[in-house]
Amino acid sequence: MTTSRDARAASPALAVPHVADAALPAAVRQQRIVEWVRRDGYVRVASLATHFGISQMSARRDLEALSQQGLIQRSQGAAVAVQTAGPAGATPAMGEAEMREQQYETRRRRQIVAKQAMARCAAGLLSPEDNIALDVGSTALTLARELVKQAGIHVFTNHLRVASLLAGSRCVVLMPGGIVRAQELSVCGQQAVEDASRRWFSKVFIGVAGLTQEGGFDSSPEDTQVKRAYIEHADQVILLCDASKFGKRSLVQACGLQEIDVLITDAPPPKALASALAEASVEVKVAH
Repeated sequence: MTTSRDARAASPALAVPHVADAALPAAVRQQRIVEWVRRDGYVRVASLATHFGISQMSARRDLEALSQQGLIQRSQGAAVAVQTAGPAGATPAMGEAEMREQQYETRRRRQIVAKQAMARCAAGLLSPEDNIALDVGSTALTLARELVKQAGIHVFTNHLRVASLLAGSRCVVLMPGGIVRAQELSVCGQQAVEDASRRWFSKVFIGVAGLTQEGGFDSSPEDTQVKRAYIEHADQVILLCDASKFGKRSLVQACGLQEIDVLITDAPPPKALASALAEASVEVKVAH
């Protein structure tokens, strides 16, 4: 399929912020608010306004947006962490690292049959000469399990779990430098973006938290910066997105539909999304 290089060149990359908190984009600021609330369990509007150098009205708008997404709970003049029972098997004495691992495993098992079918479909597009980039997320990890069976492919990934899995395979595994993001065990930051930007990939496999007629969305601004570098340095962009994510948005837009060459999913997209994908010349592959 014809690549979308022209469209990618016209779409500005997300820059790594080198600015004071007061000048942070709203999406990045909101991500940091979520992390603050999850860490401390509670934060006041006044504290947010002072810390980020914004008005209390702006801080309240941030909390309202996060509350609507179910990421925090509003309280009088403050925000508190969402109260959940936690993953099955979690105990009050469980450490933070163990809790994160169980949360990741819960997400990995969700839609596992669909993800396995998508991974097989994606692996079928590869040849030993390919030089690929593999994104973070549970679908990417499922694809990596398929890549273990192949030989010769060069895999560049900022996903520590993927790198660990492929380290004993016949693939050549490369990683960027950068900061480790604990939630996904991903490598992000300016160094990771620069390392990815110095390479060129025959194919990149990207995951998203949601897909709409506007494009793909992700929940992590930090991981999205690396994702953008992959997209802008690829001959072919392949999106892995199961049908449960259709029609959903998240904190930050990762790509436009015109930047995607192939969508691999487990069910046909709804009519409006299918029409938008066709208009953007995206090839849709439904895995079985």
